[in-house]
Amino acid sequence: MKLEKKTTRQLSIAVGLLSFGAFVVQGLGDIWGFAAVAKQLTSTALLFAGGVNVYFLGVTNQKI
Repeated sequence: MKLEKKTTRQLSIAVGLLSFGAFVVQGLGDIWGFAAVAKQLTSTALLFAGGVNVYFLGVTNQKI
């Protein structure tokens, strides 16, 4: 799958923000006492971020 440079950059930013959001939720979950819910939200967010990273931003794009 060939993506434009702009699209790749936007996906990379989105994955970074999603990962940072998961980090914040995990930290606040421990502080505010909803650690179990925070763990579930963090795992889900990182699963989506990893999937997008592997499928769109990984080595699936080959240059000719």
